[in-house]
Amino acid sequence: MSAQRRIAVILGVGPGLSASIAKTLSPTHSLLLLSRSLPNSLPSLNLPSSIPRSNILALSSDGSSASLETAFEKLKETWPDARVDVGVYNVNEKFEMKGFLEKTEEDLRRSLEGGVIGAWNLSSLLLPLFLSNSPDTTTGSRGTLLFTGATMSLRAGASFTNLASGMFARRALSQSLAREFGPKGVHVSHVIIDGIIDTERVKGMMGDDQDGKRMKPDEIAESYKFLVEQKRSAWTQELDLRPDVEKW
Repeated sequence: MSAQRRIAVILGVGPGLSASIAKTLSPTHSLLLLSRSLPNSLPSLNLPSSIPRSNILALSSDGSSASLETAFEKLKETWPDARVDVGVYNVNEKFEMKGFLEKTEEDLRRSLEGGVIGAWNLSSLLLPLFLSNSPDTTTGSRGTLLFTGATMSLRAGASFTNLASGMFARRALSQSLAREFGPKGVHVSHVIIDGIIDTERVKGMMGDDQDGKRMKPDEIAESYKFLVEQKRSAWTQELDLRPDVEKW
């Protein structure tokens, strides 16, 4: 009998960290990749050709409950007997260098939608699927739900009023879900990325990483894989990552 297909769902997919997470999980999981720009932007992710295209389902979602429900219906149609046991929320909102008095309520609402509302919506769909799984024979986990955080999840700098509000809320959501669902066999973890990720977009703005101060997406992704593979007697709820030269 062939092994049951395992699915990792990643929301907020683009070139950089989320593509690296997808690549790192691909040896063990088929991938449901979600973002506003997918499926048209799939080639820009530069996923290795070793990942069979039949193991990738790339769909459009803005994090709303309606778009996610449509995507999960397609997931069930494509892989009806699969085990969904990993979810990653990696949505990032665009930073604008404006002071508080230049910002509006709409700026705050947009940041809350990306910061926590989309995370809430994704969790609402994933957690029932996780709870329907039997515990994994190696880790004891029914599923792993990972949220990407940032420095502003802990410290709200000037000009980050709207973005930090959403990221603080994302961290709070992860803590609450971990306390409620951890005893039920679901691993919930929040990963703080404290540094600049060395993406092509960053290179275009700042040039090459000459002094080694930036975080490498593939190396960050290894920590996500580590969290997925943790055994339930020693789960990490929060992990903070930074390059060795980062001040903190």
